[in-house]
Amino acid sequence: MDETISTNSNLGKRLNKIKKPETRCLWFQGKEIPLVSKITIGRDRSNSLVLDDRMVSRNHALIQKIKDAYFVRDLNSSNGTFINNLRIPKDKYFKLQKNDLIRIGKVEISII
Repeated sequence: MDETISTNSNLGKRLNKIKKPETRCLWFQGKEIPLVSKITIGRDRSNSLVLDDRMVSRNHALIQKIKDAYFVRDLNSSNGTFINNLRIPKDKYFKLQKNDLIRIGKVEISII
């Protein structure tokens, strides 16, 4: 007996209606990096995403998943964190949307 569930079957149609959480990724230097619960960004090697740019602070920013949304927070960096060319307030969470462009120093990171 074939155990495969057809997408046209009643069960298959119900399963297709279940909303799956949308996974966001960072697009950085031609690489797709899946967003996980928490990503730290900065010059220091202890960060999840290390940026070799003198305008980037050692511990510059944080991207964090809170419930089903992603937020960025500037960690009191010297040169700020920008979303779509707007500087975000220091130490405050800013909700990220698909296609947002994060600029940290001279580095641009896209949300896809």
